[in-house]
Amino acid sequence: MSTENVQSSGSSTCLGARSTNKYASIGKLRHSCIAEAEQAVNDGLIQDVTSVLDAAKPVGEKRRLCAIRFAAEVCERLEATICRAQQSDDAGTGAKRSCEVNSLSVEPAQKKAKTVGGMAPATSLSFQASEQTDLTLYSHLIQWILFQSSSEDPSTSASHEPEIQLGVSALVGFVGQALAEIAADTVHDISMRKLSTFQKAESIATGNDSYQQIDVALTMDTGSCTDTVPDHKDAVMMVAVKQFAQEQHRAYRYLAYCTRKLFTTQPNRRFAWGLTACGTTVRACLFAHDKVLSSEAMDVSTSDGRRVFVELLTNWTMCESWRLGYDPTIRYNADLKHWEIDVYDSEKQLTRSYICENICCNAYSIFGRHTRCFVAREKTADPASAADQDSPKVLIKDS
Repeated sequence: MSTENVQSSGSSTCLGARSTNKYASIGKLRHSCIAEAEQAVNDGLIQDVTSVLDAAKPVGEKRRLCAIRFAAEVCERLEATICRAQQSDDAGTGAKRSCEVNSLSVEPAQKKAKTVGGMAPATSLSFQASEQTDLTLYSHLIQWILFQSSSEDPSTSASHEPEIQLGVSALVGFVGQALAEIAADTVHDISMRKLSTFQKAESIATGNDSYQQIDVALTMDTGSCTDTVPDHKDAVMMVAVKQFAQEQHRAYRYLAYCTRKLFTTQPNRRFAWGLTACGTTVRACLFAHDKVLSSEAMDVSTSDGRRVFVELLTNWTMCESWRLGYDPTIRYNADLKHWEIDVYDSEKQLTRSYICENICCNAYSIFGRHTRCFVAREKTADPASAADQDSPKVLIKDS
């Protein structure tokens, strides 16, 4: 009996030591990732690149023209929604404002709202019932547009980042829903994706570090219900949210910190997009192999800034998948739950398809060639079956 107790005690001690070592390793990894992100921003960031948004535009002429037309209509809907919200708020206060929706010249709402602790109070939204407006969604959208932070000290003010996160999600949701409705009413043969967002809070109790936290992430809305909690592997891009414009460098660093995980969890990821939202200022970032290219500021408190942001979201919705950073030769088969890889045989001048059985080397950095190695077997002729078990295993190197 005593021997068993001693052995049990010793086993518990070993288990505790392993847990401590595990958390220590997580801490070391976190600090290493932070240092890498800091270096990437300090050495590789190029700011205010005017042409970076062009990289999101569809290549095909039909897609590009359709995206321009759809984005213009979404902008009109958005400005009309904001105008009605402001008019509704005016009706409750007796004030008067003018909104020129057709010319997209709604005056910056930022200058018109009193703030409480830096965050504008929620407006009294009352839209027509026939429009089936989601009042909660749009209230977050209006609240973000009315946000003010320039007069506060980041070190002393309360955090309103959660409200900004909701605002970003609301605007992405608005654009996604509007595009879906416009596409349904328009005769076209162009495939479109629907972008939505998700968030993931930090879980300190389980020993996870903030590397697992997601402020906001854009993902593809498949319309199917699932109990699976979305994670980095499901993200199209990450969004880093900060409350103040002067925290832009911190937003860049955190975005780089989170984007690294996309390369690690997505074997078909060549490059990555990302967004920072500091107050009402949004910037798009393109993570290439050796640089991070940041766009000029898009201020969502102004109609011009909203227009550029809506055009960007529309382009991401309608562009070819490789414009989002995905490798078209590596794809996930959701039905059979495996990765498929196309490899060109230069000797026989044909393309062979393989089923990945294991990823023995993955990408673990923000910059670099992102070399990956796959253990795979050649795919059978039957599309409903897995790999040919009689075929030899091969090692596929992708870099």
